Amino acid sequence: MTLKEKYQDWYSKHGAQLQAISPKYDVVFEVAKDEPIVFEDSANVRLSAAIIADTHLPNREAAEKNLANTFEDIANSKETVDAFMLAGDIADYGFKSEYERFFRPLDQQKCVKNLLVTMGNHDARFFFRKNSAIVMKKVEEYLKIKTNGKTYYSYDINGYTFIVICTEKRVLEKAYISEEQQAFLDRELARGTKDGKPVFVMCHQPFANMHGLPEVWETGDMGEQNDEVRAVMEKYRNVFFINGHLHGGIYKNVVDTVNEANGVHSISIPGYRKPNNFGITDCGVGYLMEVYDDRVVFRARRFLTGKFMHGEYTRLEYKLI
Repeated sequence: MTLKEKYQDWYSKHGAQLQAISPKYDVVFEVAKDEPIVFEDSANVRLSAAIIADTHLPNREAAEKNLANTFEDIANSKETVDAFMLAGDIADYGFKSEYERFFRPLDQQKCVKNLLVTMGNHDARFFFRKNSAIVMKKVEEYLKIKTNGKTYYSYDINGYTFIVICTEKRVLEKAYISEEQQAFLDRELARGTKDGKPVFVMCHQPFANMHGLPEVWETGDMGEQNDEVRAVMEKYRNVFFINGHLHGGIYKNVVDTVNEANGVHSISIPGYRKPNNFGITDCGVGYLMEVYDDRVVFRARRFLTGKFMHGEYTRLEYKLI
């Protein structure tokens, strides 16, 4: 029996029990209408994005509805949010039904033009080929691009470059980033930063020795190619590395510096579906990113309920260099 067959057999016997012991995840939240998204400087914002991570969608109606709340919250605003970003772990167990649940709200929403998603280890762990085909087909559909069988891609929005890097083979927790993908990252960073604009790189797994690693999770880093990928990113100025995976919540380790001299920063996005582990632990929280000519601002927002978060590390501001 293959690993995949063993997992399917185990889940057929125990999946219902596993879901039954987590009734709190079946709570359906409502979006408040009294605190809509408003940019700090609407007249001068150049780019904006709603960023979440780790939706871990099971095949459950409540989970789908709670994901749809993000788009209901965005639609409630008079501001135009340019992009939606999901930093991996789309599904919980990697089943086709979970991707149907996840992509349905994205298909139905009308408020965000650009949808950028990537896989995490939960998507690649058991059914890598099948799930990567599902995810990349939707990426091509949403962005009108060709990915040519790759799990990584780049895309420009309002003149700013977004680069999505991703594992290229089945993994348990980490990622595999080939030399070809590293070269792609290098080329796209060179292109995107040549005029002095910031570039945004998204990957599910963070770099080693950042965001509290390895203390908060001994094996929670990018993996074998960690140092090579980091070295590429450190070459360029004003690079923002957006990742998930750690379910850390909003606390001191939500931000880290990759290269201070070049203004390369890492932001660990809290997990969306389940409560997080440290600091502000609320589920349904991500960051609203606002890009200006001289700075990038991240503000923590509970898209699940339509409220900005308050407290330490709920507002991050980076001056561009």
